[in-house]
Amino acid sequence: SYLVAGRIHEVMGIINEFIDDGVASAPVSAPQGLHATVQTVLFTDIVGHTEMMQRLGDAKGRDVLREHERITRETLRAHGGTEIKTDGDSFMASFGSVTSAVECAVALQRAFASRDGEPLHVRMGLNAGEPIEDGGDLFGATVILAARIKEQAGAGEILIPETVRGLLSGKQFLFSDRGEFVPKGFDDAVRLFEVRWHE
Repeated sequence: SYLVAGRIHEVMGIINEFIDDGVASAPVSAPQGLHATVQTVLFTDIVGHTEMMQRLGDAKGRDVLREHERITRETLRAHGGTEIKTDGDSFMASFGSVTSAVECAVALQRAFASRDGEPLHVRMGLNAGEPIEDGGDLFGATVILAARIKEQAGAGEILIPETVRGLLSGKQFLFSDRGEFVPKGFDDAVRLFEVRWHE
């Protein structure tokens, strides 16, 4: 058991090296209760959020954010997603199914595009892997890469890595190759694909 505990601490140390910019922070407590399962992580955020709040003012801007939160939470529930955290203009969610996660992302973009009133331009990034779960939060390289991928997306875009594209083989999705980038904190380039959702 001493060797197992030592290995866990070693792995946690490696994971900690990946974590920066406040995207996630690994727990500093002992590793009891930590476990990993295959999940798909979705990050979203509103493009131009600060400009929108300045233009609309606090009251009207907050009304738009509430609508964004309502749409996001309803769509997550409809597709079996779990909300991990939100910061008003952004969400982090997880799914047990890659297909469900991408279907949710597509449904979200379509819901935002079809609503009346102030436009909501949201960018999204997904990644699949075995994030570490602790205290209702998710940590580790899988989570960080999902956040990095989201940062590469433009308004109204959904981006996924090539590994997720492979898991969606045979599904009824359309993709555009967006080329490679080297995520901050990672050594290897990642090829990205845009999920096309416009009908």
